[in-house]
Amino acid sequence: MTDAREVPGAKAVKGGQPPTSIKETVISLLIAFTIALIFRGIVLEPFQIPTGSMAPTLLGAHVRIRDRETGYEWPISPSQFVDGNMENAEPKQKIDTAREPNTDRLLAPFTKDSSSGDRIFVLKYDYPYGTPARWDVVVFRNPTNPQVYYIKRLVGLENEELSIVGGDVFVRPYKADRKETPEQCWEDPEWKVARKPRRAQDATWQLIFDSTYEPANPVRDGKRWFTAPWITEDPKWTVNDTTVYKYDGTAPTTLRWDTRFRPINDLNHYNDTPQLNARRNSPVLRFPVSDLRVSFGIRPGASNVGAGASATIQVNSHEFRGRMEGARAFVEMRPLGDEKAAWKVLASKEGLSPLSSDRVTNFEFRHVDQALILLIDGKVVCEGLYDWTPAQRVVYSTAKSLEEMLSLRVRPAPLSEPSNYTKPEVKIDISGAAELHRVRLDRDLFYQPVQHVMPQWRDTPCRGSHPTTLAIQHANEFFMMGDNSPASLDGRLWGENDPWVAALIDPREGVVPRDLIVGKAFCVFFPALSRKWGMIPIPDFGNVRWIW
Repeated sequence: MTDAREVPGAKAVKGGQPPTSIKETVISLLIAFTIALIFRGIVLEPFQIPTGSMAPTLLGAHVRIRDRETGYEWPISPSQFVDGNMENAEPKQKIDTAREPNTDRLLAPFTKDSSSGDRIFVLKYDYPYGTPARWDVVVFRNPTNPQVYYIKRLVGLENEELSIVGGDVFVRPYKADRKETPEQCWEDPEWKVARKPRRAQDATWQLIFDSTYEPANPVRDGKRWFTAPWITEDPKWTVNDTTVYKYDGTAPTTLRWDTRFRPINDLNHYNDTPQLNARRNSPVLRFPVSDLRVSFGIRPGASNVGAGASATIQVNSHEFRGRMEGARAFVEMRPLGDEKAAWKVLASKEGLSPLSSDRVTNFEFRHVDQALILLIDGKVVCEGLYDWTPAQRVVYSTAKSLEEMLSLRVRPAPLSEPSNYTKPEVKIDISGAAELHRVRLDRDLFYQPVQHVMPQWRDTPCRGSHPTTLAIQHANEFFMMGDNSPASLDGRLWGENDPWVAALIDPREGVVPRDLIVGKAFCVFFPALSRKWGMIPIPDFGNVRWIW
C-alpha cells in the first residue's frame, strides 16, 4: 500500500488526512444551517403550547396535583389569567383547594408542582403532500390576531355547513341558495354526524371514575368520606373499600351509577380554578354528556355457567346496550320508557370465546358519535351505527318540541341552557356470581353550544349551535374548536378578523383560511417540564406520544 511518503511531492499530514481550511469549515456550517432553515421552514417546526384550550389532550403551562390517598394525578389550569383571557395563562401556583376527579371530593393534603407546556412537532402542510383533514390537531395563526399562534382541533372542512348538537358535530354540503326555516334546516336528511376515527376517539376520552383508585383510607375520624358511585339494592354485592367489586348471589343483578351524587356532565377538572368556575358571576356551564364509555374486567364465578354481562347507557330518550351471552355479542337500542319494547339489534357477532372463571375478560361498551361499539379484550366485536338528524337529536336529548328548543325569544336560548337536556343513566348487568375489575366510566369530548358574551352579539347563540348561526365554510376555509370546550376561545366565539386578514386573506369571521394554517401537530417530543424535585426542571419522557 502506498502512503504519502512514497509519493514524490506529496505533503505528509497527521493521521493520513488532508488539512481542512477555515473556509471549508465555514462553508460546511453554512450549508448545514441553510438545510436546517429550509427543513424548518417547509417541513417540520417545533412549538410550545402556552395554554390549556386543548387540555387534557395537550397541556399548556399547568400545575400537576397528586392525591396522597389514592395516588391519582391530574393537571389543573394555572389560577391566573392575563386580562381575564382564558387563552393567556400565567403558571402561578395559587391553588389552595382542589377537587379530586375520581372521588369528587375536596382534597385535604395534596402535593403539587408547576409544569411548563408540552413541546410539539408540527408537520407543515404543502399541497403536493396533503391537505388538512377533519379531527386533525392543527397549529394556525389566529385570524383575529395573526401574530398569535393557536392550536385547536379541525372539525369543519371547506365547502360545508356545521352544527353543534348535543356536544357532537353534524355536517352537510354547503349550498348558497338554501331557503328554509330553522326547523326545516335541522330536519334536512343531508346532515350527518361527523364520527371521529378510532385513534382520535381513543385519545380524547376523559375519565369520570376508575375503581382502581379506591382510597387507601376511606374512613377518617370514624366517618366515611368516600363511597363508591356504583349502587345496588342487592345486599350480596361488595363495592366499597375494594378495587374489585364482587357479587356472591346466583340471580341476575344490576349495578347503577349514582347520578344523584355524581352527575355525568362535561366537567373538566383541568378548569377547577376560581376564575374558570365563575363566569358572569355564576358557575361555569356544565352540560349532560350522552357519549360515554363503560368498561370493566369480568371473572364469572365457577357456578355461573353460561355467564352473561351487559352495559346499558340510558340517554336521549333511548336505551343503548352492549351485551354478551355465551359465545354471542350484540349492540342494540330501544326507546326509553317501554320495557316491553323490542330491542333493535344494530350489530351482532357469534363464535366468541365465552366468559370463563379461569380468567378476567375485558368488556368495553361505547356510545359515541351515534355509534354503538362493543370491544372484548381490546378487539371490536360489534359496531352498529344509527343516523339521526340534528332535529331528531334535539327532540330526543331534551324531550321537548323542536320549535320550543329553537326559540330565540327566550333568554338564555334553550339550546344553551344545560337544564333543558335529559340526564344520562348508566348500569351494568351480570347474570350471576362474578368479580368486576377496573370498573371505569369515561366521557367523550363535548362541544358546548354557549352564547356570545361580546357586546355586538350578546345573548345570541354561538356559531354552529343554532340553525340561524350555522358555521359555514367556503372554499379554503376551516372551522376549529378546542378539546377543552368550556375554556376554549375558538371558532364558536371569535370576533372580527384582524384588518390585515380581512383585507388580504379572508373577511369572513369564525373560520380559519388555509393560508393561516401552519400545519398538523403530530408528536409531543418533549412533554411538560416538572419541578417535582426542587428547582431543577425534570422532563416527563414517559409522556412522549403521537397526537391524534
